[in-house]
Amino acid sequence: MSESMEEEWWVTKLKELESKPKRLETLTEMNSVINKAVGLPRNILERVLCAPALYECATVESGKEPLINMTNDFIHTCLEQLELDTCDEQLPLLLSRSLTHPNPALRAIVLDALLKKLRRQTTACEMQPLPSNELLYYVLDELKQPETHSGVSALSILSIVLTQRLNDPGIQARLMTLLKQNEVIRCRAYELGVMLAKRSAAALSSVEFILDAAISELDNDDVLLQASVMEILVPLAEQNHGLSYMERRHVLDVISNRVQQIEQNPLDLLLVPSIMKFFGKIAAVQPQKIISGYPQMLTCLFELLQSGDESVLPTALDTLTNLASTLQGKTLLHTDFEPAMQQLFEKYADYTKVLSPPLKIRILNSLDLVFAVELPLTGLHNGILKRWYEYFAGGQQVDRLMDLCRTPFPDLQLAALSLLKTLCQYIWGIVALRRTAGAIEFLLSRQRDQHKDVKFLKWQIMEVLAVSDGFSATEIVRFTAYVNEGPYYMQSDVSLATEPQGNQ
Repeated sequence: MSESMEEEWWVTKLKELESKPKRLETLTEMNSVINKAVGLPRNILERVLCAPALYECATVESGKEPLINMTNDFIHTCLEQLELDTCDEQLPLLLSRSLTHPNPALRAIVLDALLKKLRRQTTACEMQPLPSNELLYYVLDELKQPETHSGVSALSILSIVLTQRLNDPGIQARLMTLLKQNEVIRCRAYELGVMLAKRSAAALSSVEFILDAAISELDNDDVLLQASVMEILVPLAEQNHGLSYMERRHVLDVISNRVQQIEQNPLDLLLVPSIMKFFGKIAAVQPQKIISGYPQMLTCLFELLQSGDESVLPTALDTLTNLASTLQGKTLLHTDFEPAMQQLFEKYADYTKVLSPPLKIRILNSLDLVFAVELPLTGLHNGILKRWYEYFAGGQQVDRLMDLCRTPFPDLQLAALSLLKTLCQYIWGIVALRRTAGAIEFLLSRQRDQHKDVKFLKWQIMEVLAVSDGFSATEIVRFTAYVNEGPYYMQSDVSLATEPQGNQ
């Protein structure tokens, strides 16, 4: 078929699409042809995507589901073959019908296609400026939609392209409009503001009015809204320029003061996980600022970790892990909160006996991150970690870990073995392992029914022990033989069967 004949065929089909009774049949033909085509000419694709009747087919109505789904699939295929050109001045017009369509699934298809194109440009460092604000206006309007289906894509698109036009008056006016909407839409605007502000101090300055509006919500009576805003602000606290901004706005003091109000208002307990996450993220970057500057936060954290409340334990565990993840954090916790740390590690030991398996795993993973540090350590930090471990273990042995290693749950076994492997990077860890009856025998055992990942972790631990100085020459030979056999070695069971003698 020549190109002119091909175009004539599509013009005819688009005309037939205007007849409601024939729409499903016509669209079925169009789908069949486009799916067989390697790639339709751009002029045909643009003509198709500008056809009003096509978008009428996508309008959500009861009983039209097959037609709607087929229309969405067809438009998706058209966009894939079109290869969106973000520099094209006609692109906003081409996408306008779909981006303003009442069907959220259709808008999602177009937004996903646009995001895919922009990500390719970003990856290839070939970001191209948009010819106008028109396309951005459509995407910004998506944030006002009641559905959340396309919100993530719209935010991702805006975080990429708005940096080119942050100081544009038209864009700023649209952003201001978002701040006057309901709390769901406002929170989308706050999330966008944080995504943009993370980029640089200059970007933060351009969206400071959004961040200021977000911070003002921390005084809102709606506890759930406050919690949402804290969650949104967390990534900003991970950037030095973002943290400096929040300090100028006294955000840390405002959030810290909420902790002191929790006892007065039980509803504020809903804020605890968000508060802990917020301060934990900052502590991972600047532990001294939190540990030394906000001791009331640490007091609250230790109370939560001692409470046994499974609804808040995961967040509290993560927060303590962030606090203790750096050497500076370890030093400050040891210096300023040693009695609380002792009680905490002893509590962790109790938890590994009584909590649900997922939370036991969470505790072991948390401990693994606390003890996993780059070597060599100073004598001070080595001593701190040795003391913390002995609080948890109740002495210089690994009985508690071995009890967990022998459970029938592979995930729990893996968490315990991973922590044991981390401890074996320390001399005191290897000594504790040696002093534990049955520990070496368990590691050297070759049970057939063990999970393959358990076998591999045991083998990795034996690799460490085989080159350590903590064992006799005879033991090292035995460990080396185990390592050389590999993690999945199994000795063959050879049994000799004899025929019974005598009369049959």
